[in-house]
Amino acid sequence: MYAEPVGLYVVADVDGRTVRSVEMTSRKPGFEPAGTGFVRALERYFRTGKDVFGDYSPDYTGMTPFKKKVMQELRKVPAGETITYGELAAAAGSPGAARAVGNVMATHPVPLLVPCHRVVATQGLGGFTGGLEIKRALLKLESAKI
Repeated sequence: MYAEPVGLYVVADVDGRTVRSVEMTSRKPGFEPAGTGFVRALERYFRTGKDVFGDYSPDYTGMTPFKKKVMQELRKVPAGETITYGELAAAAGSPGAARAVGNVMATHPVPLLVPCHRVVATQGLGGFTGGLEIKRALLKLESAKI
């Protein structure tokens, strides 16, 4: 689907209510997505900036317990709010592991469902796999203070 507010295409691999991957790209995919419930949830998200993915769960298969815990804790951060890498590490039970949290954010396969764009550095936005312009656009869509 095309996410007009941030100017990119979103492609997802979904099996029922389990989401295996979400890819954001500036290039139009060579196929039309099926009108799944997840596509409708994405459309609602990009229309409203609200949390709409509660019915869906990431596929945690093969993830370390730390990565799974970080992702679970991040899903608790509501739209419109942010959390620092250090705060997320502490919430996941690993204070002092901010860099490891950054690695989880850079490598997890389901952005938006696990809202890595809401994780910021103590001084500034920090990084984002999709680029800082997309991170800013997503936070603006959610009315986050940045």
